Amino acid sequence: MIKPYFKSKDKNFYLLKGDTMDLLPKINHRFDMIFADPPYFLSNDGLSIQSGQVVSVNKGKWDKSHGFDYVNNFNRKWLKQIRELMKEDATIWISGTMHNIFSIGQLLTELDFKILNIITWQKTNPPPNFSCRYFTYSTEQIIWARKSKKVPHYYNYELMKQLNGNKQMQDVWKLPAIAKWEKSCKKHPTQKPLSVLTRLILASTKPDAWILDPFTGSSTTGIASNLANRRFLGIDKEKAFLEISKCRKLEIENTDVAELYKNKISGFNTQKEFINYLRSEPKPIKKVALGFCRKKDIPNLIKTNKFYFHAIEQNNFVRDFPSEVFDAKVLYLYKGGRGKPLFFTGHYGNIKDIKLKHKSEIQGKENSRTEFYYEITLENNFTFVEKQITRLDPKILFEKNDKTNKELLRKYLPAISTLDKVKMNLQKDKYAST
Repeated sequence: MIKPYFKSKDKNFYLLKGDTMDLLPKINHRFDMIFADPPYFLSNDGLSIQSGQVVSVNKGKWDKSHGFDYVNNFNRKWLKQIRELMKEDATIWISGTMHNIFSIGQLLTELDFKILNIITWQKTNPPPNFSCRYFTYSTEQIIWARKSKKVPHYYNYELMKQLNGNKQMQDVWKLPAIAKWEKSCKKHPTQKPLSVLTRLILASTKPDAWILDPFTGSSTTGIASNLANRRFLGIDKEKAFLEISKCRKLEIENTDVAELYKNKISGFNTQKEFINYLRSEPKPIKKVALGFCRKKDIPNLIKTNKFYFHAIEQNNFVRDFPSEVFDAKVLYLYKGGRGKPLFFTGHYGNIKDIKLKHKSEIQGKENSRTEFYYEITLENNFTFVEKQITRLDPKILFEKNDKTNKELLRKYLPAISTLDKVKMNLQKDKYAST
């Protein structure tokens, strides 16, 4: 078990100290979103202008390039490790410039990611080009990609449209670099502004999502995540940067400071728009997956922590089937049908992970008509509670207008309910199981 360098009191902000290449394989968790600001490899003794002064572009040994092969091998290694920590419907954002972004784009394709967009962040206050021999460098690129070509991703289309004058948000974002108030705990040499991180987090995650930053620096990703009611894990090997990160998190634990910062973040139409949006975001509801199981299969099933849902392919990508399956936290089994009433079997388990798998990778399903399955892995083997052998009541489990899940249940297919509704169903009068 990895010991955190820092863990916040609210358990929404974690920091790990060490080399990300060493720590990533040891993490036993899956994330909804990744933001990575890897080394740009531009610290090669060049010069720039900062606050009117000529300064070196060197950031440190970690940012020095050792040639094309070195850069490619470095990026390939961390991207392969990151991929294993992403949920099947997760997305990744990676920032860069011409020094590294072409390597990143090539490797994302090589590793079977699907590139969704390349955002151009146009800085409103870039440093001038003092040599007067080039166009002024005023942009950075941020690649947005999803883990799977077949599994759809989440995109908050309506909010992005709202932030863009009720027109579709384009892939060029004109936002300022870091402001003075963002340096209250000292500054990281490649620190990103909260305006950029807040927008991409709101665009691609839901409340309570887990976000990972493998090159966290001063943890702008973590601060934006927590201000937006998301959870965060950051990795860095430099103690000085981790201390800045820790200071920034402790700073926003003061609710007045947190609210002040939310009002200051650029990219919104009004000062209060960010806060008002967060208040309107639906609170996370604990979703439950209902899996059909034949009575004769139960003895073998309960010896493992695996369960499989059919995945339906449509227009060359796999549907989120049943709808919102990736939001499910608990799996309950049910049985019956073919003229008999449906019952909970009394077996349930907390979901650890959900992965998309081809039938050829699953023992016993190689000849199935279904091409893909969602493999549900539980934290432990199924728990059995005899008192929970209760008849299913769709009127309790689903909303009146939820025809989809009612139809799935009628066909003995996986369905999605909520933990509150399942508990209500389990607490009703018990029926004799047949």
